Amino acid sequence: QAFSLVSKLLSQRKLDLLEELVSEEALKVLKEKISLLPDNHRDALAADIDAIMYTTEGDVRIYYDDDGRKFVSILMRFWYLNGANLPDEVPGETKVFQIMFGDESTKEKKHLLTANYEFQREFTEGAKPDWTITRIEHPRLLE
Repeated sequence: QAFSLVSKLLSQRKLDLLEELVSEEALKVLKEKISLLPDNHRDALAADIDAIMYTTEGDVRIYYDDDGRKFVSILMRFWYLNGANLPDEVPGETKVFQIMFGDESTKEKKHLLTANYEFQREFTEGAKPDWTITRIEHPRLLE
């Protein structure tokens, strides 16, 4: 749910609504990148919750900072369908997968896109139980 919500807010350029969900450092990077995106790439960032085809965890880390606070970090990978008007080939000469729905007269083209979101939470006793997104990557869209 967090991935879907955040990706839609990114697509709509509503970055001020992400301040409670995304780390300050990640938000600063996103503000720069979003301002440079063409509309079709921005539209492709949005992942409807029903369009998420597959998720998997990429990396799970437990670590302590210099003050002895305990953190957990989880990198999640998402594959989702999006109907944005993207070219068949995107920069970097990487093929974007396409899926056609419907018959010849009503066919709808969808792209299978990927995203990586890293979630972090402090597990030190007494810390708030809130997860924060510390990294957002939409390869070939948000670079």
